[in-house]
Amino acid sequence: MVKSELFSFLIVLLLSISCSSQAAPAKSYSSIGNPEYPKGVNIPSSFTLPDGIVFKFVLYTGGIANYICDTASGQWIEDVFRNIYFNHKEDLNEYPFSAVAYVDFKGNDILLRSAIPSDTSVANVTVLGSSPSSNPANYHDEILSVENTAGKGAFSDITHVILTDWIGGAAPATNLCGTDYPNGYVYASKFTTTLLFYHHGTK
Repeated sequence: MVKSELFSFLIVLLLSISCSSQAAPAKSYSSIGNPEYPKGVNIPSSFTLPDGIVFKFVLYTGGIANYICDTASGQWIEDVFRNIYFNHKEDLNEYPFSAVAYVDFKGNDILLRSAIPSDTSVANVTVLGSSPSSNPANYHDEILSVENTAGKGAFSDITHVILTDWIGGAAPATNLCGTDYPNGYVYASKFTTTLLFYHHGTK
């Protein structure tokens, strides 16, 4: 699962840009999630959901994935993923304006948190499985399950999340660590992806 810095990162971004006199007006949302299922979305065949679990809403995310070159192991070490979530794909063009949620990584807990004051919901998720991308520049798709929730709002009844249709987010080729990039180099890989949220269907 991608990691993010604490919510302070989001606050700093929002304040620094919103204080600029050149900043464009941002959309304001009072709720989390777009209930319209996205057209043409790709879900790996290996990702299956239990009976009775249905689509609830979609979110879109954009950000930067950091990888550190470790020449001792000859590998890129996954570090920090800085990303925030939006109700509509076009809102990615206004990054970081109009963000409605974010990921808070604390210890072993991966928490999906609302960025809307009226929504207090939090979902603690864990990775169930992943599927590699056919494009080496893209991060792998993931399916998540919700361990528990707190608060009241959009995430309160979520049971599963699928991250798919990544563009970017992967580390450079392994052989570039120690050749094109020195030990300790931090490589920033931009990305966008789609998140499908699921819950128990109504009876």
